[in-house]
Amino acid sequence: MKRPDLNNREQLLAALAVVAIVAGGYGFLRFLPANRVIADLTQSAEATQNRLLKTEIPEEPVEDIDRLMAQLDDQERAMALIRSQAEALEQQLAPFDSQEMIVSISQLARESQVRIRVNEAMTVQAQGNAPVAAANTNNKTSKKKAKNAKNKPKAADDSQNQPVILPETAGWIARMSPGTMFHRPLQRIELEGSYTAIWQFIHGLDQLPYQVTVLRLKIGKAPTPAPAGYPQTLVSELVLAL
Repeated sequence: MKRPDLNNREQLLAALAVVAIVAGGYGFLRFLPANRVIADLTQSAEATQNRLLKTEIPEEPVEDIDRLMAQLDDQERAMALIRSQAEALEQQLAPFDSQEMIVSISQLARESQVRIRVNEAMTVQAQGNAPVAAANTNNKTSKKKAKNAKNKPKAADDSQNQPVILPETAGWIARMSPGTMFHRPLQRIELEGSYTAIWQFIHGLDQLPYQVTVLRLKIGKAPTPAPAGYPQTLVSELVLAL
């Protein structure tokens, strides 16, 4: 079937329709997105210009830069000195669970002619940690508490495990308890002997291989009175930080 020839008017209308379709497609596909991007860039440029107009240039610091740098160097040297002193002091402390210190203390007691009645590790309640809750007979409640503890953020657990520094009013025994910054093993000793022997024992602690600190000292008469002409036997309780 032969297509009929279009007259000039129909050809003009067809051409106008094609031009309209091409122009509309270009407008929707290219012009409008590009115009939107240009509008966004223009708006961002205007906002940046407004911020620049409101920006205040800080004044030049009046402090002397060289003086500040010198102070910073002094502080860094002081920190390095404190760090080296702390490392030197740490070398003087006995390792945890050191049996060498227990043997040395017993040997010192024999040399000082005092009798050790009690020589035991002192247990102090941990500081900075949550108290242990009593056992719950309700299994559902126990499981729920365990689940909640498991789902706690790790950061919260880390914050609870950080060592604490107790005030001076708490006493050194509490300040050296587990969970504190100054945690050290504590040893409780009861001695029996004369005043001179106990004095020699206490001063002999300074001669031990590692540093020993007396945190508490109690001294009193022995329950049994001494025979006539003999010095009174004393009983002393010491709490030592090893």
